[in-house]
Amino acid sequence: MTVVRVVEPVRVPSMPLVPGAMRAQIAGQADAANRSLVAAARRQVEASAATLAQAGWRARAVVRSGVPLAELLAAVRAERADVLVLGARGAGAVTHFLLGSVAEAALKHAPVEVLIVK
Repeated sequence: MTVVRVVEPVRVPSMPLVPGAMRAQIAGQADAANRSLVAAARRQVEASAATLAQAGWRARAVVRSGVPLAELLAAVRAERADVLVLGARGAGAVTHFLLGSVAEAALKHAPVEVLIVK
């Protein structure tokens, strides 16, 4: 079993009117934020994998960075998964009231069965 957490990186918008030194400082802060997000995600998935291991499962922790749906589907293919289990956050527009947009899109696009848990 592979426990995957996808971190959507902080992206710095184009700022052509901002002085170069300030752009560099903002980019550095975004890099630091991304490193912090990845570290927190790593702690999360490692804790989940440890919990699964205590229950007798062989589990591996993986952190991916990028667009969540694309990264999850890439992980499904790379791991040759039989099923994709996702948590439903219920965040987003009214049309995504019951499922998050990533969970809803995974139902439509995943090449394997999808189990959504709340």
